[in-house]
Amino acid sequence: MKRVIKGANLFVSFIVILLSGLLVSCGEPAIDKHHVNFMEVPAEPMIPADYLIGQGDELEVLYYINPGSSSSEYLIDTEDTLRIEFYYYPGINKTVRVRPDGFITLSRVGDVKALDRTPKSLAAHITELYKAILKKPVATVEIIEFNVKVENLKAAVRTTTRGQSRQVLVRPDGKITLPYVNDIKAKNRTCAELGRAVEKKYRKFVKNISITVAMLKAHSNRAYIMGEVKRANYYQLSGPRTLTQLLAEAGGFSSQANTHQIVLIRRGKNGKPTARLIDMDNIIGRGDMSSDPLIRQYDVIFVPKTKLSQAALLMDSVLNLIPVHFSASYSLGGERTE
Repeated sequence: MKRVIKGANLFVSFIVILLSGLLVSCGEPAIDKHHVNFMEVPAEPMIPADYLIGQGDELEVLYYINPGSSSSEYLIDTEDTLRIEFYYYPGINKTVRVRPDGFITLSRVGDVKALDRTPKSLAAHITELYKAILKKPVATVEIIEFNVKVENLKAAVRTTTRGQSRQVLVRPDGKITLPYVNDIKAKNRTCAELGRAVEKKYRKFVKNISITVAMLKAHSNRAYIMGEVKRANYYQLSGPRTLTQLLAEAGGFSSQANTHQIVLIRRGKNGKPTARLIDMDNIIGRGDMSSDPLIRQYDVIFVPKTKLSQAALLMDSVLNLIPVHFSASYSLGGERTE
């Protein structure tokens, strides 16, 4: 029993010392036991769904390719190889490949569109074209090679360990490069938004494809701390982090910090910045850890020296201190700047 009491006393002493160090400019913290609330911080995923992709992020693009459905007839695609035969005129039989423009070329009738036709409908169309030339033109169409682009794409993205996927790095210009579709803008998009954009591009030439984009390493998941802290800088958010935790990582407050009016600037709707004032005495002094906000990507924490009273002046003065990487993710006048 004595050991338990002694251990508890040591723990309490440690907490008191920690709180005193954080509140240098506020005097002794007045902890009110009636207001203490040690609620756990709400769980949040490591990378939130609204995380905006940035330079240096490592992504994985996952491909699901369904060559076709058995419930519908196959539609001829570009790069397919066709065998055109005439029952009564074997001398003009021909093997052709569908060109990128969707056409094939046949003797005496020229270019014929084959893209998005069934073999049966193409055969009927060719038969009609030759009726003006031949007496009994009965044409048949056989697909010798099909889903060529699908198979080529599968080969391009197939890996031995991760299946059909491609790992990419977001370049300094904010773009990624993928097989067949080349450069796609990734910066300032969520993974879901990028996945839809990539899928839309692929579906222009590969049907029945689904794309999912996953975040492997989020190098742009950072927040900024400025003002009266010991180590003002940007900090990587490797996991869920509260304001108190991030301030502690920055070394705590300087002796001149105004801890009653800490400014938290955050991206609002349409990228427009919003700001709120936070009194650390409510969080630490009263032990109300439920009011300790979770820090999100590109948040800016500004610790002033003196009291801030005018909201307009507050926004003008603080926003001018926002780093370039941060301000690029926000919008001015309702329009996003990049």
